[in-house]
Amino acid sequence: MRFSLGLSWTATFLQLALRLSWGVVAVTFAYVLRMTSVEIGTVLFLFYVGYVSSSILWGIFIDKVGPKKSIFISALLSGIFIPFFIFIKSIYELYLLYFIEGLLTAGLFPSSVKIVSLLERPLTPYLALLESSAPIVLLILATLSGIILIYWKFFYICIFIGLILTSFLSLFLNVKSGKSESARKVILNKRVGKVSIIRAGELWGTWGTSSWLFPFLVLYDNVPEKLSEILFILYAIGQVLSIILSERLSRIMEDIKLVKTSLILFIISIIIISFTRDLYLLIPISVILGISSFMYRPPTDSIVVKIMGKENAGTSMGFANAISQIGSMIAPLFVGIVISIGSPMLAIDSLIIGPLLSLLIILI
Repeated sequence: MRFSLGLSWTATFLQLALRLSWGVVAVTFAYVLRMTSVEIGTVLFLFYVGYVSSSILWGIFIDKVGPKKSIFISALLSGIFIPFFIFIKSIYELYLLYFIEGLLTAGLFPSSVKIVSLLERPLTPYLALLESSAPIVLLILATLSGIILIYWKFFYICIFIGLILTSFLSLFLNVKSGKSESARKVILNKRVGKVSIIRAGELWGTWGTSSWLFPFLVLYDNVPEKLSEILFILYAIGQVLSIILSERLSRIMEDIKLVKTSLILFIISIIIISFTRDLYLLIPISVILGISSFMYRPPTDSIVVKIMGKENAGTSMGFANAISQIGSMIAPLFVGIVISIGSPMLAIDSLIIGPLLSLLIILI
């Protein structure tokens, strides 16, 4: 069990490290390739276009052949393309590579969720453990952002090595799953669709904030780089704390109530940040923003899996990803466009659009 959970965590960690690191390396590419805010947002937009377009196919594939083969293929193919980042000479090469990586890494998280769902353990706490990879990635990126900006080529090499090793280690997985329902039955389930839309609003807030916080503070809000790093680190620490809180609270609260509480807290935090520049207030709010931006993830994903059962976890999560990652896809580009028209503060406020819609759907 430990090996299966550890490999699932590592696979999720690596695809998130590739995705979320754009919030740091974007600063380097912006200077080297002279990118505008819209072009910076377009990179992640194209990654998510690839991710969304292949998620359902990956989900069906996972339930048919098992997570062992899907992790091997997804990690191997996505790893092969990583070294090309070192030789990028134009924005269009950058666009193409991130699009390809979106297509290929989309199989890793649903495979990991499938493995966790088969562990015969309480689902939400173990999903919280799996999804702790995201805030830990963010904390590492925040802590090492200055180093990554200098040694960004070495960073991509590390991702390459990690993906290739994960691919071959997956051959030692020993997981078995029962017969799954038809993909059509999963996709047409109204409850799965509703939760997927709620998840899309959540991811708008999570990855919109995570992708833009550091480059926004440095490039557009005139916050000194060192101070921006500190606020980014505090935000990442908040996300790590959210996993602990989510795991504990899931034992005494219903999943949907935990999601609702987190969404409300996120919306309030963003509103406060948009109205203050007081450092003594920004420090605690950065932590609270980090907590609220991720605490809803484990209970939401738990609901997705529970609706159709563990036998359909791959297809359910693949479909949920295809729908919900639209929020991740649009948010970074939307923020970039708002900044480009001369409204940086309005760009910050726009981060509540997705979570607010999710909250309204829950309340209705």
